Amino acid sequence: MRQYFEKMTEFGVALNKGQLLSSEQNVKNILEVEDGIDVEVEKVKNAGMPTEKINARGAMTVWQRLEYLIDPGTWNPLHTLFNPEDNEENTTNVIDGLAKISGKWCVVAGFDNKVMAGAWLPGQPENILRVTDLSKRLNIPLVWLVNCSGVKLTEQEKFYANRRGSGTTFYRHAELEQMGIPILAGIYGTNPAGGGYQGISPTILFAHKDCNIAVGGGGILSGMSPKGYFDLEGAEQLIAGAKQFKAKPPGSVDIHFNETGFFRYVYEEEKGVLDGLKDYMKDMPAYNP
Repeated sequence: MRQYFEKMTEFGVALNKGQLLSSEQNVKNILEVEDGIDVEVEKVKNAGMPTEKINARGAMTVWQRLEYLIDPGTWNPLHTLFNPEDNEENTTNVIDGLAKISGKWCVVAGFDNKVMAGAWLPGQPENILRVTDLSKRLNIPLVWLVNCSGVKLTEQEKFYANRRGSGTTFYRHAELEQMGIPILAGIYGTNPAGGGYQGISPTILFAHKDCNIAVGGGGILSGMSPKGYFDLEGAEQLIAGAKQFKAKPPGSVDIHFNETGFFRYVYEEEKGVLDGLKDYMKDMPAYNP
């Protein structure tokens, strides 16, 4: 077969001048489309609070965390412009893609803490489902960078219901773990209520010293009320009681590292969390494409 292909008769003819000119125009049109996409991607990257303001608070943005975490030249972004609910923020607030960490391929996803402190936005559940599907199909680890303020309350009806809603995260994480696919999560900042979903179901949690996770909501708080339901009066009583409470708050590193055991590792610096993820990825089996 090798000799046949080496000596086979050539076929086809050279492109004529008109075809070449047409090809040049096609290339120009494609480049213009790509330039337009680049403009929209930059809008997503620059959305929300300025990077300088986040850094002034002693925190890194999700983009800075990604740049530090992944191997140079391996980032393949996905869903950056994905906005299935056409929400006003023009982003699902989850930044994800394929990348290598310590030489091993994985799916990486992080909440954009520049936009509403990483809140759930419409369309985000569908994006997260695609992220977990990718990890399942490729049989590679899923690495989360969690920094989520919870659901955008004014649109919370768009998140919880149906088999593809935000609760699907629990099921899919359990499914991946049963398949032997690890889920690693670096935890930053305050992650209340829905913000805790990605923070309580991964395989191993790498926590920054100032972070916390706490799943809650009106349904849970109503169980603390003798009335059996939750209302304004009950909320005010809980707030007043909390102000008198001197113990360390639930959801803190002290609780989840020393008591519940949710946090496997705790780090003093933000980059320490990322270094911990890098070190753990060194021991992962390599994906063979």
